[in-house]
Amino acid sequence: PTFNFDDPSVEWSVLVEYRDHVDGTNLSEVGIYVTHIGANGASPEVFVKNITEAEFTGNGPAPESFPQGELKASLTEVLNALGYTEGDYEATDQFVMRMDLILKDGRSFTNNASGNVTGGSFFSSPFQYSAQFFCNLTDASLFDGNWVVTVDTWADYGAGDIVPVIPDPDIALAFRILATNNPYINNAATAYMLCTIDPSDGSITVQSNEPFDYGVDVDVTGTGTIGTCTGDISIDPITFGNYGDWVFKLVKE
Repeated sequence: PTFNFDDPSVEWSVLVEYRDHVDGTNLSEVGIYVTHIGANGASPEVFVKNITEAEFTGNGPAPESFPQGELKASLTEVLNALGYTEGDYEATDQFVMRMDLILKDGRSFTNNASGNVTGGSFFSSPFQYSAQFFCNLTDASLFDGNWVVTVDTWADYGAGDIVPVIPDPDIALAFRILATNNPYINNAATAYMLCTIDPSDGSITVQSNEPFDYGVDVDVTGTGTIGTCTGDISIDPITFGNYGDWVFKLVKE
């Protein structure tokens, strides 16, 4: 789902299944288009490549067995389509990948399709994806400073609140989300969430160093992902003891 900032040959890809009312036989091709979004805004959208019907070589589960295919493009292909060279993009940028589905009868469907088709839900795909960069991490030095809360369904914080984050001093690929600014717990000065990074895919596992003291002790655990170039943090789900699963998302200030 990402490009590798350090290796432009790595491909962004998404696996899709094509369905229609004639057993998936009306597929012609899928066009891939891209828009670059950086510090100066969005570029004009450009065509990258076509994925033909012949490249849909997989099959979905029986009994329908609709054709499945991998829609993919390398960063090199995308940069060539945009006419970019090194220095025209940054690790914090993103690429919007839009799919244009072309049928053998000449119709096309893209991200303006409603998916409301009489007798079925065909073409309800999003048709558009956001591809960010993957950066190779050897430590957690990216995670040092203030982070801004964008989502907290547990509601310790409101959108826009600031949460301090520091690299863990003992584990190279781990960082701590400090509870210093949490107004609802009694041990805010000492409690934190330890987030351990899997550098192969940017996933994280989360475990509080001690129970959060809300008047009752609550262990905090979770899993999520990080933006390996941007430092974005998304913990989904984040679990508070026996009180269920929630969502916690932050971006670097």
